[in-house]
Amino acid sequence: MQVIEYGEPITLDICSSEASDISKTSKTWQHKLKLTRPPFKIKNLPCGKFELSVKGVAGFIKVGKTTLEIAPKFLNQETSGSQWRKAMWKFLAYGHGIQALGHTSGNFSQDEGIADILADIFLKSLNGASTRGYPLGYKSTRLDSAFVTGRLDPAKYNKLIPVSGKVGVITSKLSKDIPTNRLIKWAGLELARTVESPERRKKLKAWASELSGVSSIPPNQDQVPALNQQYPHISDVVEISKLLLEDRKSSYGQGELSLPGFLWDSDNLFERATRRLISESAKPLGLSTSKNTHRMAKTYINGESKFTNTTPDIDVCLNDRSALILDSKYKNKGKHPSNEDFYQVLAAGRVRAVETVALIYPSSGTGLSYNTYEPLGVGFPSKVITTTIGLESFATPKALRLLKNELTSWIKLNTSTLEQ
Repeated sequence: MQVIEYGEPITLDICSSEASDISKTSKTWQHKLKLTRPPFKIKNLPCGKFELSVKGVAGFIKVGKTTLEIAPKFLNQETSGSQWRKAMWKFLAYGHGIQALGHTSGNFSQDEGIADILADIFLKSLNGASTRGYPLGYKSTRLDSAFVTGRLDPAKYNKLIPVSGKVGVITSKLSKDIPTNRLIKWAGLELARTVESPERRKKLKAWASELSGVSSIPPNQDQVPALNQQYPHISDVVEISKLLLEDRKSSYGQGELSLPGFLWDSDNLFERATRRLISESAKPLGLSTSKNTHRMAKTYINGESKFTNTTPDIDVCLNDRSALILDSKYKNKGKHPSNEDFYQVLAAGRVRAVETVALIYPSSGTGLSYNTYEPLGVGFPSKVITTTIGLESFATPKALRLLKNELTSWIKLNTSTLEQ
């Protein structure tokens, strides 16, 4: 069932226990994604059904028999037509700095859900893995051996006498049960539990059997090394699995209510994608980007001095000098930006003595559009630009390339005073 974030509520014909599970799910994802409020709001209707609305997240989860597909506010069937899922996954990949979802396309219809689309991409990325092989690594193993290989096992010192012809040793053996393989096996099985298509579920489970002897417990992100040149054929599926690992399955104490699915914090994803987009567009101009905290004001409390700081999302720099300050806002801009957004970016621009600052908002459609405001009074900033980025630009490489070209020209225009 599809619901649009920040959209109209949908009606669910579910029992009270499933509604309770959705409520628990909401609190868990709130904690996991560090959201200021629960993303799901479920309300009991007089007719015995329930009303569900979603804010601040996109993705898909499965609770009991209910599969929920949460479409982003600016990329859904109503705003973007039948290509919305394609644009969403390209935007997701771009925001996470990976290429796999951007260049891999599966065989699916436009009516299929997000989970099935991702599963199709996952399976296609595994083509050839069974014949070309999976990574191997050395793993510490305890065994009884007629030869002393490795080192003696202290836990079996009491069995050295009487002599049996074998001794307990701890040695290293080549194994497939290493973090990389555990990661992709976990991701495949999680997708198998979430997809709607029985055929894809069967394919995912059949593939997982190729990694028999490999644990399906996922490793920590930092345990998965970068792939060397021996295994480029599984680089895409490892990237996808790392992406999914950021939103692990949830469990609740006793009984372990397992909830397969993956959600993304829309605010965070938009900021990440915007930062990468500005960085790649500014690079041809010899400019760099960063996210820095700047001291904004010094206050004295009972004789003790303290600083108030500001941290704009994107600081475009020439060497160490700020050239343009930008803040991303995942919300409808409306006719004018809110006073809060306006003051926030103005303060950062004043601290860095930047002539131009900007607020960046998402929108449906493609390309770039902007309005300019001129603050009254003296001093910098002298311009505040509200800019909207059409997220459907991520649907095709050509549209994304055009968007970057537009942004490069826009950045050049608004940093021209550096050349003077």
